[in-house]
Amino acid sequence: MIQDDKIKHFWVGFLLSGLGIFWFPLVMLGFVFAIGKEMYDGITGKGVVEFYDVVATIMGSFVAIGMLIVISWIR
Repeated sequence: MIQDDKIKHFWVGFLLSGLGIFWFPLVMLGFVFAIGKEMYDGITGKGVVEFYDVVATIMGSFVAIGMLIVISWIR
C-alpha cells in the first residue's frame, strides 16, 4: 500500500508542474520542490529526508508534463 505521504508528494509535484499551463517554464517547479524540500528537511532537521519522497514528487511532475504535452497537441 502506498503511504499517504507519498500520495501528497505526488500531488504537490503534479500541481506545481501543472502551473506550466500558464507559463511553460513553470513545469520545473515540481522538480525544484522535490529536491528543495528534501534539502530543507536535511539542513533544518525539521523533517526526514527520504529518497522516495523525491521520486513521488517527480512522478507527479512527469504526469503533469505529459498532460500538458497532450493538451498542446489538441490545440
